[in-house]
Amino acid sequence: MKKEIIILTKSDKRAGYCIAGIDKETGEWVRVISSNWMTEHAVPGSDLVCDDGKEVDIYDVVEIEFIKAVPTNVQPENYLYNEKAKWKKKGKSNLVEVLWIHGYDNADYVFGNTQNRLEGNEAYLTESSLLMLKVDNSRYNVKRFPERTLFQMNFCYKKEEYSFFKITQKDLKEKYSAKADGWYPTGTDTFVFSLTDKYKDGRYYKVVAQALM
Repeated sequence: MKKEIIILTKSDKRAGYCIAGIDKETGEWVRVISSNWMTEHAVPGSDLVCDDGKEVDIYDVVEIEFIKAVPTNVQPENYLYNEKAKWKKKGKSNLVEVLWIHGYDNADYVFGNTQNRLEGNEAYLTESSLLMLKVDNSRYNVKRFPERTLFQMNFCYKKEEYSFFKITQKDLKEKYSAKADGWYPTGTDTFVFSLTDKYKDGRYYKVVAQALM
């Protein structure tokens, strides 16, 4: 099956990327996954090069050939793509069109509660692993440790405070990697949030997958 997807996330995942977007025809979320279970089905960078020779980017409209839907209890939007078929660039979208096709997701909470994670037995709290939300008072935090640098975000959604959500958006992390430790305004109020696969500690973590302008 082929679907035209408006790409809305291009974030770090293992040795590749987490790619997701909305079906341009139906407005439904689609998480694009590979067959490689060793990378938790991340999409390798080589597969992001479309038929025009350029790497896929946010708001690109891309025709992708899928083998089948492979929903899980936590990530019902998963679709396995044909890794032998080149992605085809069909055009460019924007936030206005995305909101017209899909709109903001109407969630009471960001994946079931106000924490930055779900415990294993809390996975039932959410029916989706992707949310596009409008938030308030969002700010990024950069914090360096000897072994790594953390990029996180705090924000307010429906009058509830959310703290220390990990940022996985690749180009955003690169942009802030040279900045000093501290807090920075985000410059936008629209974000795509994603719920990860289960970690070794049995938890599912909530991440900021993409800031949308």
